Amino acid sequence: MELIAILLSGITSLFSITGVVVDKNVEAAVLSQIDRAEQLQVRTDNAPPHQIINGKINKVRIAGRGLWVTKDLRIETLEVETDPIAVDLKAVQADGQNPRASSLGQPIQAAVKFKFNQEDLNNFLKSPDSIARLQKMTTSTLGGAAAGSLNKDYQITNPKVQFIGNNRLGIEAELLDPASGEKLPVSLETGVSVIGGRKFQLVDPKAMVGKTPVPPFLLSGLTTGIGEQLSVDILEERGLFTRILQFEVKPQELELAAFVRISGRKE
Repeated sequence: MELIAILLSGITSLFSITGVVVDKNVEAAVLSQIDRAEQLQVRTDNAPPHQIINGKINKVRIAGRGLWVTKDLRIETLEVETDPIAVDLKAVQADGQNPRASSLGQPIQAAVKFKFNQEDLNNFLKSPDSIARLQKMTTSTLGGAAAGSLNKDYQITNPKVQFIGNNRLGIEAELLDPASGEKLPVSLETGVSVIGGRKFQLVDPKAMVGKTPVPPFLLSGLTTGIGEQLSVDILEERGLFTRILQFEVKPQELELAAFVRISGRKE
């Protein structure tokens, strides 16, 4: 979800120094926030000239395929459509090459839709940064007795995800004991639902450690912990109001649609 903040914050730089908005300005603003794009199309619906001079445009539409948010994370497709945008041109010009959300004359509101495919996400999961995040998330999610039931020196290796369909997915990994070199396979298959547009919830999860099923009381803690980790609350603390409108897991792919709003300056 952090990508939403990156993209919409970049839109604050879509006005040129003269206040003229063109598609290339927006395209450059988006590209400056990501690693690279295989395809990117931008369309701006400009307001009347006198409104453009005052930092207003009617709408921005962005459609991309093969967007590399980082050198490791690829998004299959992205669609963004904004409501009317108003930017404080004096603030943008004062910010120079690093415009801030405070340059907004009013909040940016947009509908955003992503599609990830299974192969791309698995490639991302192999990256050192992703594995480090998984390690940290697993430790904080399990916590307490659950964390104590596992060797704290275990390292997560070979993580994989499978998009099963019907909003179910599977996750596999191996826990490596650096002292002995032994690897313990772990797996989780679960449904996923969205609660109130704010949180993800695991539905009927089933987990295995080696050949042993994880007992229900540990699964309950895991479900609660993941729900707390995968919440839009952290984004809202950064000024990005988010509501998840659609979350769908299909065979080999995942789609997510959301409504987002970045607040402008406070009056």
